[in-house]
Amino acid sequence: MSSQVFFSAFSLAASQIVGIGPQNAFVLRQGLARQHVLTIVLICIACDVLLISLGVFGVGRLLASLPSLTSLLVWCGAGLMLWLSYQSFHAAFVGKALQLQQDARLCRNGVIRNLLLVTLLNPYVWLDTVVLIGSMSVMHGAQGRLPFMLGALAASVMWFFTVGFGAGRLAPWFQRPGSWRLLDIAIGSIMLLTAGMLLGRSGAI
Repeated sequence: MSSQVFFSAFSLAASQIVGIGPQNAFVLRQGLARQHVLTIVLICIACDVLLISLGVFGVGRLLASLPSLTSLLVWCGAGLMLWLSYQSFHAAFVGKALQLQQDARLCRNGVIRNLLLVTLLNPYVWLDTVVLIGSMSVMHGAQGRLPFMLGALAASVMWFFTVGFGAGRLAPWFQRPGSWRLLDIAIGSIMLLTAGMLLGRSGAI
């Protein structure tokens, strides 16, 4: 296995994964609550295994050749981001932000459902993992597919374990009511910005 190809993919995937996007914001929020963290981290990694594998083994090039499907993904993703933005701002301004830990404990299925939605219906996830990583893997030929995929997945595993379990160290600071409110406002703003960027990229606005 080529270590050069492995680390090339690791660097590429890390540059795409690292950043507070909708998925990372969700993982961070649950990590701070210390609820269902392992489940959430494993789901994120499993989704990346699926999407990166699809990209490396050719589906990325197929998706890139279907602009109508890409446009549909953009609109669905923007709608989802706007809904999640509304939920975050609502939690921040109606005083429900402090109920996060209880909500997370009582609604595990809901947490998993929302994570899958924010992951699989977010066009940026598809563009970054399936299209971009899949397209870049072509440069290394058939023999480089496996090390390229493993390098990208290594970055995913490292990142989600770091965010999910590292966020708990900040939990004491979030014992204050205003801290959760600020986090919800920040997450709502991220979702809103993502929706705007998606619609801007599609030419809709």
